[in-house]
Amino acid sequence: MEAAILQFFEGLRCDFLDVFFGLFSVLGEAMIVGGVAILVFWLAPKRAGEQMIMTALTSFSINSLMKFTIARPRPFVAGAVEYREPPFLADELDPYASFPSGHTQSSGSFLFAAASTVNADKKKKALAWTAAGALVLLVMLSRLYFGAHYPTDVFAGLCFGLVLALAWAGIFRYAYFYRHLILVCLAVLSVVPCFFPNVAHDYIQSAGLLTGAALALGTARFCLPAHSAPFPLRLWRVPVGAALVGAVFCFCLLFPEGEAYSLLKWFLIAFTAGFPAPYLFYCLKI
Repeated sequence: MEAAILQFFEGLRCDFLDVFFGLFSVLGEAMIVGGVAILVFWLAPKRAGEQMIMTALTSFSINSLMKFTIARPRPFVAGAVEYREPPFLADELDPYASFPSGHTQSSGSFLFAAASTVNADKKKKALAWTAAGALVLLVMLSRLYFGAHYPTDVFAGLCFGLVLALAWAGIFRYAYFYRHLILVCLAVLSVVPCFFPNVAHDYIQSAGLLTGAALALGTARFCLPAHSAPFPLRLWRVPVGAALVGAVFCFCLLFPEGEAYSLLKWFLIAFTAGFPAPYLFYCLKI
């Protein structure tokens, strides 16, 4: 059944749909979702920004852990369909990391988290959830179209993304005071698999991001005074924050090869985005 569904999408392939679904495949890229999550964290109100970035980073770690633990062969490895590389971004796929779909889970967790932060009347909330669901559906279809995942992979990604978004929405609603403690506990747990042999590089990266963000957000809670700035002025946070994070990234390029240094690199990048950058915004009054 799953092979038949994939072969149906394979029969639809053409240049126009390559571009159309390629755009939505990009929407689910972890680096794209992570970058947008950072921008939202810098620009949005504190509560919404924290909820969305916590949801996204938790989703990355859980997805990476399941991928390298389950190690399901992708459809093109099993010969169910021929893989078609999307345009725009090089899609470097681990051939044994099919379940669950990272693109679907990443986009789903972030977009559903965004919908859950909408504080408006029922009609606007319903519109936000509908828009989020439609975008995630298109990401799911894009992964089937290119032959990167089985239907069960994208469905699982949808479910995990939705559950994580709802879980963090519940934490922010009913246990807001403990949100940082919960994030720190998840970050500590995420580091444990890094000590096992043959851990996937993507998991090392996601664990580094999660632990860096956990320390940064906890530090900011106790050390950074509450501050705000009008929205047009707040836009200066993007180039200032990007320059600071970019400088740290360039510094990390000096690190030797190795998974421990990779973990440290992504830890420093996430920490910089989560505390030194907002502290700089505070000092500059932006």
